[in-house]
Amino acid sequence: MIKKTYLFSNTPLIMNKMNYYKSFVLGIWIKHGTRHEISSKNGLSHFIEHLFFQGTPKRNARQISFEIDSIGGDINAFTSREFTALYIKVLNTSICKALEIIGDIYSNPLFPEQEIEKERSVILDEIRTVNDTPDELIHDLFMENSFPNGLGQPILGKESTLSKISRQDIIECYNNFYGINNCVISCAGNFEEKTLIECLEKNIAIRPSNKTPLINKTVFSPCLKVHEKDLNETHLCIGVDTFSFNSNYRNALTLLNCIIGGSVSSRLFQEIREKKGWVYNIYSFISFYQDTGIFGIYTACDYKKINRIIETIFKILKQVPENLKKEEIDRAKTQIISQILFSSESPGSVMHNLAYQELYLGKIFSIKEQIKQIEKVSLKEVQNIASLLKDKKFSITILGPISKREINIEI
Repeated sequence: MIKKTYLFSNTPLIMNKMNYYKSFVLGIWIKHGTRHEISSKNGLSHFIEHLFFQGTPKRNARQISFEIDSIGGDINAFTSREFTALYIKVLNTSICKALEIIGDIYSNPLFPEQEIEKERSVILDEIRTVNDTPDELIHDLFMENSFPNGLGQPILGKESTLSKISRQDIIECYNNFYGINNCVISCAGNFEEKTLIECLEKNIAIRPSNKTPLINKTVFSPCLKVHEKDLNETHLCIGVDTFSFNSNYRNALTLLNCIIGGSVSSRLFQEIREKKGWVYNIYSFISFYQDTGIFGIYTACDYKKINRIIETIFKILKQVPENLKKEEIDRAKTQIISQILFSSESPGSVMHNLAYQELYLGKIFSIKEQIKQIEKVSLKEVQNIASLLKDKKFSITILGPISKREINIEI
């Protein structure tokens, strides 16, 4: 059963009690991510995420690791373009201890100088790993090219910016944006509500943020950017701006994504992978944010095939509004509903879903309501979205052993 209440300083707490599980998972979601950083401090949010685990007045980094393992738990964090999240998963017999640990980490980080330098080295290595992983790097380059300011900044930051972030920058950012008036707490699993709330209010410091994160206006920039690199394959990312998370068109676009390239029965996969045999993998993807969204397509191929593949992708996109079939819609609905139901069987996925709805919608929809929203999307609605995408200007990013003069496509 889903329930929403408020803790100190009006902090939302969204709970889904699942008595048939032995586990419990809780996340603290801070409304601060990469898009809120000034360009000269790009990577600051991700840096802070790493440093949460490097010590508090009560326990050092080693003690944090040993205490989590001692209760058989798992604690971690991640940074996205619009928020940072800390989460912990334990057996339901260790909830109070788990909340004491995550509360201490979130409320009382020391940011010790020696750990800052160590984590700086770790993150620089992480950045270099991404730079050596073209199927990851292409997505970062695509976002940077498509959204040159704010939203498009790489989550990890850049070597040039990360090397200049100081301890004072870290402390100021934490004090300005990581308070309880700028976060959402979500949880799912087997727990007692009264005990849970008592433990949260006891272990999370009532410390508000000094500032509200600034949202840079998002401007999509259609472009063709080719990044020459000595690789065995040429990587391609094509995309266009779409709708925000709270848009009425989100579910129709989700179905359209499934039809175009979100599954093995999709048009892109069947035509370019199965019929032509030009690539090993091709897929489309969607991302939704506060004020915009992305529909994109990724693949990798022999550089000699890149122009034919781009031409075929655009041909497929143009055909969708004209020959979209009801059976494709029905198949996509079955796939999406199955994904919703599969995720409902994992407390971790449920916790994430609750947080996303609260962060972006300010309202929680049950599984039944989410399924009903998918079921009621009409063929006409999906056709309209397909027509809209067809007429937009796309952003194209290419990474590999090829030059821009070899690309025949015009934006």
